Amino acid sequence: MKDFYTEVYINASSEKVWQAFVAPQQFFMAFYRANISSTFEIGDRIAFVGSHEGQEMVHSYGEVLGYEPGKLLSYTEHPGPSYQENHQEMTSRVTVNITPVGEATCLTLSSDQFSANNPMREAAEQWYLILSNLKTWVETGQLMTLPN
Repeated sequence: MKDFYTEVYINASSEKVWQAFVAPQQFFMAFYRANISSTFEIGDRIAFVGSHEGQEMVHSYGEVLGYEPGKLLSYTEHPGPSYQENHQEMTSRVTVNITPVGEATCLTLSSDQFSANNPMREAAEQWYLILSNLKTWVETGQLMTLPN
């Protein structure tokens, strides 16, 4: 898989889209049953933490590379420890840009710089599903109904 890049136009304010993406108890809690956890200071840890069978589970984690409130979030990403034993060796970069377009918003996301052994290289296209569901959730307040 080569680098992943996409743009999604969402019929909502850029502030609403930004909050849905980065605020605790928002989209990732609804979609992955995970919360984003970070101070968003450059160099600090970022993690998507949920639970599985009553135990805390880190779905993915990394380090904040760039942050401009309401506009930009960039971070390294490693799969969580429960997914891969050598998770620390596996890395990629995710960059999210939020741009107002009239009363709507353009969310641009790239996922790149995959280490050679990173299985997320093959799964990067899951971002299409994640962002489509984010768009539906922000615009309607409901998640898409998907097969299990």
